[in-house]
Amino acid sequence: MSNFGSGYVKYINHLEQINDCALSDPPRMIGEVEDAYTEHIESIARSIVSHYGGAKVCMLAGPSASGKTTTAKILRDRLSALGVTAAIVSLDDFYLGGEETPKLPSGEKDYESVRALDIPRITSCLREVIAAGRCTLPRYDFATSRRLAETAELDVGGKGFVIFEGIHALNPVFTKDLPEGSAIRLYVSVKQNIRDVNGEVISPMDLRLVRRVARDVLFRGTGAERTLELWPNVVEGEDRYIRPYRLAADYTVNSIHIYEPCVLRGRVIPLLREIREESPLYRKARDLEARLMRFEPVDPALVPENSMLREFLGGTGRKFGDWSEKI
Repeated sequence: MSNFGSGYVKYINHLEQINDCALSDPPRMIGEVEDAYTEHIESIARSIVSHYGGAKVCMLAGPSASGKTTTAKILRDRLSALGVTAAIVSLDDFYLGGEETPKLPSGEKDYESVRALDIPRITSCLREVIAAGRCTLPRYDFATSRRLAETAELDVGGKGFVIFEGIHALNPVFTKDLPEGSAIRLYVSVKQNIRDVNGEVISPMDLRLVRRVARDVLFRGTGAERTLELWPNVVEGEDRYIRPYRLAADYTVNSIHIYEPCVLRGRVIPLLREIREESPLYRKARDLEARLMRFEPVDPALVPENSMLREFLGGTGRKFGDWSEKI
């Protein structure tokens, strides 16, 4: 399957313009970015309905901290608005867990590997959904890194549509034997940097790392130093298991929200400053801090509750300190 209209949206990405709006009218900047993001996914939903009526599943992939979860939800909701019964399945629930998880040479468990997932069970679920619109789903507990005994029943009916979301969703090991035209492939990632007149201010990779630092401390109880320590293994896993398949996607979504450093800096800079000088991650922390310091701060409360950035900021009720302080 090939979609000749699959190019991703590009946004204004100049530091001076971002900071000007952050100072003069941040609600307008946020609103325009959020609207553009939602409209692009809505256009993908319309294209799926118009051109791929025989498809039953969407394999939605992207690297860590790319915004897959929210993108999947927006796509589901837009498909539902177009009359298509749609559901989301997280491939994270198919982790093997325990001693079945492959290990790195260091002895640490390799959760970035596609072999950390129950491949036969995923392919079986895909075939069942395509044939009958239903399957039995496993459940995985990240707190204990083990599968749960209970399962869940999925049933979208014979004309339903299921979005399988996860970092490995584009891997052909899952789709190579599916009926022709039954699966759509969608890739989500940060596709632009932010620049000034002298060149790059912050790269797509570092934008995702900033997101992950914010998310890990908030939702996983992991400090910034540990996130930075694990990041090279995450990137290596992406190079091996994700990027080789991104060009096979029928659609690509650019998940950059150009105002995001303005709202994430207030949360992430204090976390980076906790990394002490004797740490091997100290220089990386100082480099990220210096890049974030170049952005004017914006109140996180201005970010809509349904924004993709809420994956990393948490809900509006959370307190992040005095955002207006010039850290």
